[in-house]
Amino acid sequence: MVLNDEIKNLAKEAPFVPISTVSSQGEQHLIVVGEVKEINDDVLTFGIYKMETTQENLVDTGDMQVVLASTNDEPKGYRLTGTAHAEDGKVLFEAEQAESLL
Repeated sequence: MVLNDEIKNLAKEAPFVPISTVSSQGEQHLIVVGEVKEINDDVLTFGIYKMETTQENLVDTGDMQVVLASTNDEPKGYRLTGTAHAEDGKVLFEAEQAESLL
């Protein structure tokens, strides 16, 4: 399991979440979204507000990175790498790797 309890707790407290996707031409697209809406096993769910380029990139490659960070109690952060897809007004991201940033 990639998302351990520390990462899941961090996902719940992170006020904003940067996500990055990549197009089939290799162009990165970075945006900031609001909170993580749902956590199931290794899957984080985000609500879609516009995100047109992000959704196009997910259709093209499915590659996505998520950064979770907080300064509550102590500074901590993780970069999550995995794949995602959009469905029913949500982006479902499955973490395949977690790297500590701090």
